[in-house]
Amino acid sequence: MFNKVVSTCLLGLSFSLPAFAGTMGDITNYKPSPFYIGAYGGYGAIDGAYKRDGNFAQGRLAFGAHIKQYKYWMFGGEVGVQSGNNMRLNASPEVIDTEVDLLPQATLKPLVDLLFTVKGQFTPNKPLFYLLKGGIAYRQLTLADRTSSKDTLSKVNGEFQAGLGWTASKHVMLTAFYQGIYETSNAGVSVDASGENTFFANIPTQQAGFLGIEYSFS
Repeated sequence: MFNKVVSTCLLGLSFSLPAFAGTMGDITNYKPSPFYIGAYGGYGAIDGAYKRDGNFAQGRLAFGAHIKQYKYWMFGGEVGVQSGNNMRLNASPEVIDTEVDLLPQATLKPLVDLLFTVKGQFTPNKPLFYLLKGGIAYRQLTLADRTSSKDTLSKVNGEFQAGLGWTASKHVMLTAFYQGIYETSNAGVSVDASGENTFFANIPTQQAGFLGIEYSFS
């Protein structure tokens, strides 16, 4: 599935390139402000959800800076916020609410991440870049349909992004990238001996493909 998501993002970027190529001019030597803002939209999935509940559209907003340049590489950092999802979770029969026969429902709250970034140019005279980002994401998963003595789980997980960027103008870059935030394949839902309190052990891995635009300030 995720190969299809990433392939769709890269294909969408490739179709958008000719529209900008004829008007962009010579921008390879232009050096805008190191600070940028990015807005992205994507589609992906989180593991451990019931059927297709884990598949969802996502929005992302990021603020970053390219701090250090070495030859054709630019190193920097980025902080971002990203939308969440409401879903039912896969669980063993003893976790299902017997009165209404419902799986536990949970909310993946909007996440915050902090990433180290690398931006590299394929060739000196072409505005095509590869983008690599890695760091941590702070996530929260909350029970939505039942009470518990511990109904929210907070986790810090490793995150990785990789994709392509096309400099469309002096300030604008189009991007397409894969994102993965990694932990386990399920939430590890359980109940205590009384059967009245439900707990999470993990916030499962989520992966997505994104298309977006980044604006560098003057």
